[in-house]
Amino acid sequence: MLKKWTLTLALLAVPCLAWAESGHPAVAASAMAGTFWGITALVLFVLAYSLVPLENTIHLRKSKPVLFAAGIIWVLVAVAYGRAGDTHSAHVALQHSLLEYAELFLFLLAAMTYINAMEERNVFQTLRAFLVSRGFSLLKIFWITGLLAFFISPIADNLTTALLMGAVVMAVGGKNKRFITIACINIVVAANAGGAFSPFGDITTLMVWQNGKVAFTQFFSIFIPSVINWLIPAACMSFAIGKDSPEKLSETIEMKYGAKPMMVLFLLTITTAVCFHNFLHLPPAAGMMLGLGYLGAFSYHVKRHEGRTMSYDRILGVKYDQPIGTVVPSNKQENAVAQIVENYPHAAFAIDTNHQITHWNKGMEKMTGVPAAERVGTSKQWSPFYEQKRRILADLIVDEMPEEDYDRHYPGRHRENPETSATYDAADFFPTIGEKGQWLTFSAAPIKDETGRTIGAIEVIREVEEKQREAEHFDLMKKIARAEWDTLLFFYGVILCVGGLSQFGYLGILSEYAYTDLGATTANALVGILSAIVDNIPVMFAVLTMDPAMSLGQWLLVTLTAGVGGSLLAIGSAAGVALMGTARGTYTFGAHLKWTPVIGLGYAASIVCHLWLNAHLM
Repeated sequence: MLKKWTLTLALLAVPCLAWAESGHPAVAASAMAGTFWGITALVLFVLAYSLVPLENTIHLRKSKPVLFAAGIIWVLVAVAYGRAGDTHSAHVALQHSLLEYAELFLFLLAAMTYINAMEERNVFQTLRAFLVSRGFSLLKIFWITGLLAFFISPIADNLTTALLMGAVVMAVGGKNKRFITIACINIVVAANAGGAFSPFGDITTLMVWQNGKVAFTQFFSIFIPSVINWLIPAACMSFAIGKDSPEKLSETIEMKYGAKPMMVLFLLTITTAVCFHNFLHLPPAAGMMLGLGYLGAFSYHVKRHEGRTMSYDRILGVKYDQPIGTVVPSNKQENAVAQIVENYPHAAFAIDTNHQITHWNKGMEKMTGVPAAERVGTSKQWSPFYEQKRRILADLIVDEMPEEDYDRHYPGRHRENPETSATYDAADFFPTIGEKGQWLTFSAAPIKDETGRTIGAIEVIREVEEKQREAEHFDLMKKIARAEWDTLLFFYGVILCVGGLSQFGYLGILSEYAYTDLGATTANALVGILSAIVDNIPVMFAVLTMDPAMSLGQWLLVTLTAGVGGSLLAIGSAAGVALMGTARGTYTFGAHLKWTPVIGLGYAASIVCHLWLNAHLM
């Protein structure tokens, strides 16, 4: 009995949970729990997972320790079963875990890509700018951000929702730390509660839906309990806000081309995934990947449109309206070069065939801090930009150097201008220009006489704004690359780690104690509390792995508690951890802990509401 309690407490302290092979291996899993291989696997997982909460302290990404542990645990599984004469079960179990992970991975990859695409199109930034420029009172901002977090979270993930609303709160709150703290807590609770009643609101609800435990429309049975989970603590915290009105901020951000169609496509993608699951009986991940195809086709249209209207450029960022071209002054235009250089709106200079500076405009004086009197007549056009003497773009133009010389002086950062012949463009970063360095673009063109002979060169230098430097075509592949790969790999590690542990029989022992001795309602309520201490994803993996015989009402209860339980502590959810980072020093673990009693009141009330409202499902 003591051994059973010790093992159970160890499993509860660290969530040794996840998907497992549902078949019946030739070797009884329960017989493996007390072996050297099983105990070693359990200890390895405990050690690896204990590093996850320390991610921000030791600067070790959470995916790394669990990836390592996953591989070793399955080696132990294979060795243990092989020594017992069963070389087949471990292979089948691992294949099953990989298949389950693949479905989750593809679903999340499509969803993350859409979120990244809408963020790049300024969808979320536009909403934030609208809210901070309305002049709402702090109390109104408190309720508006909470309400929006509750209803955005079921569609977007709670992390994105929390960061978006948190930015609004910090912009409006200014130096009012009390307001920022309480509003951030409200956002965390609202985002987690909003994600609980939608298959798309949280990873745990997605897993429950994909496993067929709860149908899509049945999730809405816990809508009212989710509302109560947020409203009770929100109402209590609102009394601490006051009625102050912050200074009205002025901020305007417009959505980029294609933003609204992308939002429609995202909703269409969700609908497609639901239809795949409900009507075609296909994995929802396949529907999400079809939806990613919608975005791929539309992104091609956006790319073509921006290529025509925005004129993005691989060297210069955004092209300029005033391209420089070959200058051919006539004999009657002796001052033509001087007029061009002096009147050019950017820094510009001219040199002759001896590489001596003939003109140095006000823009060059301002950029370099060197007056024209000190430069005209010299060959020091290189000195403001480089430590050692070298040829720059104008020098290469004057000498009519071959392409190889441009490659040597500006490797990978130059090209011949496609619009004007004999003109070259280049770009580079110069740490000596300005206080923090500056990106500069260069455009140089020859000066020719009426016979076509080169008699000099003009070079124009522009300071590049960051937004111009980063301007580029909309690229779907780059949005895929920006997915939360650390999170996706973390899921892989957790699923395989605990899938391996399940082969040693640990989850069977836990299931017998939690759902037989304690009862389903008590066990499911404890799931939420455990989710506040550790990540709710492995906790839900455990429940799905154990697959206890529960009614629909109990599956809805564990879905609710796993989703909202993380609100009890600041570290209990991704939303809370993210806001602790963005509101560092203001929204802290201790500040959140002060309001844990009222959050716990909302947690308990939501459970009671569900048990009463959905009694017919229990």
